[in-house]
Amino acid sequence: MRIAKMPYLDLHKGLLRVRIVIPPALRPFLHGKTTLVRSTGTGNKREANDIASPIIAEFKAVLARAKAELRGDKIYHYTESGDPAYTIGGGIRLVRRRGPEPVAADPFWRHHTRVDGTRPEGAVGAADGTYTLAWAYDRWLRAKDGDRSPSTIKAAARHWKAFIAHGGLTMLDQVKRRQVVAWRDSLVDAKKGDGKTKEHAPKSINQRIQLVSAILRAGWRDAEMEQPDLKAITLPEPDDSDRGAWTPVEILAALQHLEPHSWAAWVFLVSLTPAVRLGEPVAAKVSWYDQAGFIDVPRSATKPKKPHCLPIIECLRRPLANYVASRPADGFLFDAPRPSDSDVPISNVASKAMSRFFKRNRIDRCFHELRDTWIEEARHSPIERDIWEIISGHSEATVSDRYGGKKPDVLATANEKVCEFLTYDPEIRAAMLRLVS
Repeated sequence: MRIAKMPYLDLHKGLLRVRIVIPPALRPFLHGKTTLVRSTGTGNKREANDIASPIIAEFKAVLARAKAELRGDKIYHYTESGDPAYTIGGGIRLVRRRGPEPVAADPFWRHHTRVDGTRPEGAVGAADGTYTLAWAYDRWLRAKDGDRSPSTIKAAARHWKAFIAHGGLTMLDQVKRRQVVAWRDSLVDAKKGDGKTKEHAPKSINQRIQLVSAILRAGWRDAEMEQPDLKAITLPEPDDSDRGAWTPVEILAALQHLEPHSWAAWVFLVSLTPAVRLGEPVAAKVSWYDQAGFIDVPRSATKPKKPHCLPIIECLRRPLANYVASRPADGFLFDAPRPSDSDVPISNVASKAMSRFFKRNRIDRCFHELRDTWIEEARHSPIERDIWEIISGHSEATVSDRYGGKKPDVLATANEKVCEFLTYDPEIRAAMLRLVS
């Protein structure tokens, strides 16, 4: 199935691949192959375009060198066995059979190879810079096939492309530690169009370095090259050890600024009361809500990939039941903003919206610390650790009743006890009920 306006890309078994037909005259120089094919590892069109660009460039370079060979632009030399051989440039070495048909070594491995498939002593291989950076990226994609999320692959493709563009490199053995360091420094000193410095946080720069380093290591490993030392390239990140639980004053300030009956109000309350990660209530469907007073999150929507029960505290159950009754039966539970790109995590846009809300109202906290707030209270409550860890989603227990050994009603009772730090405070309780009543 050909994808419109995407040259050289077609869909094969749900994944987009680069496919270029080799002209008949060039096929003898490329093992008789009729096409050059490589998967991008994704079915997303925009992501495939980014991944495909260096692959297409590599394929075109292979065809250009083969055309040069066809024209007779050769540099002759001899192997130790006396077989005539020639080089067509760019590290692709071909060996001529005694007869009219030339036979090529595999252009993707770039080995100097005899006609019988063996390599002469001292023949050049990976160490001479004959592996491309596009090949290294392909090896990284294959290393954990199916394990990486689409968002990780997309981010890696974007950062890899930026790294290659910055250094102007094409071959894997050209990459030294100094090139990675120079790229890191360019990110630190990057300028916007208005001349102002871009605010790349150290954590964001480190993510780029870690992804690019992982791709380079996969290439060096599979090419059996000596690996440059990439240690201590990342930047020191700010110490956030002083951050933690919200104070009652901060909780009250947020509750007073939230709009009643809004998605943000519901997500804030649901995240505060059972210590849930933001992605779970944002991804929740109406069908996940149980009238018994909890939200049943399937394993596919949780970070640990285990079913999770979100018990709703008593004062919020009836308002939530009334709210759910007004929602489309086949829709999301809360009307949070969604990313336009299906490969972006569903909580991404909602998280940014909440951060803007906090900044606008001068609340110097982050959303994830609501989770720390509940856990801090749970640690100092009489509730057993294994129970509150099930509620928070930290439990490693796996048993037949799905949630880690306790039924939803047991978890609901325990959560009610932990949340007394909210429900026993008259101002906070009144602010909560104002948002949902």
